[in-house]
Amino acid sequence: MKLRRKLILLALAPLVLVLCMIAVMVNHQSVELARAQREVIEPTYLASKEGELRSYLMLAQHAIAPLYDSGRMDEAAKAEAKAILSRMDYGEDGYFFVYDLQGTLLVHPRTPERVGTNRLDYRDINGFPHVQHLIAHGREGGGFVRYVIEKPSTGKPALKLTYVTPLPKWGWLLCTGIYLEDVEYVLAGVDTQVTGNNRDTMRWIGSIAFLGIAVIIFSGLVLNIRERQAGQEEERNRVAIELHDSICQQLLSLRYQVEAMGIRLLETPAQFAVAENPFKRISAELANILGEVRETGRRLHPMILKDLGLPAALRQLAHDMENETTSIRFRSRGLVGGLPGDTSFVFYRLAQECLSNVKRHSQASRAAVRLAGDRKAVRLIVWDNGIGFDPNCMTAGHSRGAGLHNMKARVEEAGGRLTITSMPGNTKVTATIPRPFLQRFLPLHDKRSSY
Repeated sequence: MKLRRKLILLALAPLVLVLCMIAVMVNHQSVELARAQREVIEPTYLASKEGELRSYLMLAQHAIAPLYDSGRMDEAAKAEAKAILSRMDYGEDGYFFVYDLQGTLLVHPRTPERVGTNRLDYRDINGFPHVQHLIAHGREGGGFVRYVIEKPSTGKPALKLTYVTPLPKWGWLLCTGIYLEDVEYVLAGVDTQVTGNNRDTMRWIGSIAFLGIAVIIFSGLVLNIRERQAGQEEERNRVAIELHDSICQQLLSLRYQVEAMGIRLLETPAQFAVAENPFKRISAELANILGEVRETGRRLHPMILKDLGLPAALRQLAHDMENETTSIRFRSRGLVGGLPGDTSFVFYRLAQECLSNVKRHSQASRAAVRLAGDRKAVRLIVWDNGIGFDPNCMTAGHSRGAGLHNMKARVEEAGGRLTITSMPGNTKVTATIPRPFLQRFLPLHDKRSSY
């Protein structure tokens, strides 16, 4: 595995680990929060229901108080009280029922067929003797009993909370109760809300993880591209130095030797003098090869750019590219110094590509390179009066447009913009690259030049 990939993995691993730990902690906290909310809501809600049941029983007692407080013990008074209680209800499943101390059911408006039966030994579906507990709490002055019994409105078993209070003069136990499904519904709503919040939090964590991973991968790719470009420039520099220090020197030495041999032939007898012309041709070819090698070296890495700066390098480039058919002039004005090395190199390569196209394709008689700048940006313009070309040809598939297409990408990578306008007699390539923010406030040397 390459080092860059290892670095990316080393950057991703802690991020993923931390996000997983955060997700686990958030989930744990959500579960604990839900449990704490249940512990708070359940007793509070039950307390409110218990108070509600006490209020209902007080209403029932007030309804039969004229009969009960009158001191009457006759069956007629009790029957009238039973009738009043049977008619009282609240809600769909709210009603009053009465037991005596022996467990006989005296009042039950929802199941009147059971009235008169003794249910002392009756148990709920879980085997709990709730009637016995109602009687026991009634003997003690009243209380609450929970049990599971069939709910009249649905016919299904449900947990019921019943409050019982004694009517000792008649030996009755007055009861009413509510089904606790609504309590479970409220608690289920709390659980659903916590689960939804937990799910949303996990989505946010997942989105952050995805963005973080994407940023790291993108940064790795950008770093990879920059490292490749830097490696390419270093390799170009190495090859250029090798050409200049080794191959050019060897070619130059060989050329001098050939010329020296040609001079010596002038001192030889006439029959050997005919060999002078081949040596001259060899010397001329060596001169051309030497020029080509030097040009290649300049293309690979313009050392003058590093030593003297962008304006001097562009001036020398214009001079070197000029020939007997095309005159090329250079001019700079404004704040053109203090550029980062990468920006200067982009400008130089663009001018090199444009002037090369001028020589090979434009048939121009005049060309110009202009460099201008201020504290915000630097602009390079390459102009010629040639035959022009179609700017839409800037794709990798066109011989002329491929170089400009690549340069456009490099200018945009440097944060700049490349524009091209072309028509017969007037072709202009303009690159504008903004200065780094801090450089806008630093003193810059104003280098000015003219034609």
